[in-house]
Amino acid sequence: MMRIGRPNLDDAPAWYGYFFDLAPGDDLLEALENSKQYTLELMSTIPAEKEDFAYAEGKWTIKQAFIHLADEERYYAYKAFCYSRQTNVHLEIPMGENYAKDFNVSKRSFKDITDDYLAVRNATIILFKGMSNEMLDFKDFPVTPTYTARSLGWFAVGHNLHHCKLIKEKYLGQ
Repeated sequence: MMRIGRPNLDDAPAWYGYFFDLAPGDDLLEALENSKQYTLELMSTIPAEKEDFAYAEGKWTIKQAFIHLADEERYYAYKAFCYSRQTNVHLEIPMGENYAKDFNVSKRSFKDITDDYLAVRNATIILFKGMSNEMLDFKDFPVTPTYTARSLGWFAVGHNLHHCKLIKEKYLGQ
């Protein structure tokens, strides 16, 4: 199987560097798999009474944080898919006041959210397994900042680990 190496720092906005630094290793597929296992292990330790806990006023609950992980990964995987297929797509980053804060959390069980995360991550892994180096590194669109599928994949790993760290520290006091 092909090894997908680290991204070029010029293939993403400067603020991605923080997330790239959080993602260990030198193979994206391995990093995606390892962070999936890490996240599933963390999810399995969340007590039922903490699922709807927010560590401060206006902050997401644990359920909302994990929904955010799945939603953001969907977004970045779709963007990576488009770039890998040389499809010019300008997607607004789903952040800020317009980003849904409730995530329909009252209608979703923690098991449903765990299954959602797992399905999204497995789809991301399969997506990247099918990419060639040319697909991973295509960047001929006149867009600033420049992205590549490779940089978006590594961002997904770092973003995932960033939120797991926050959940452990701020929500679970670990």
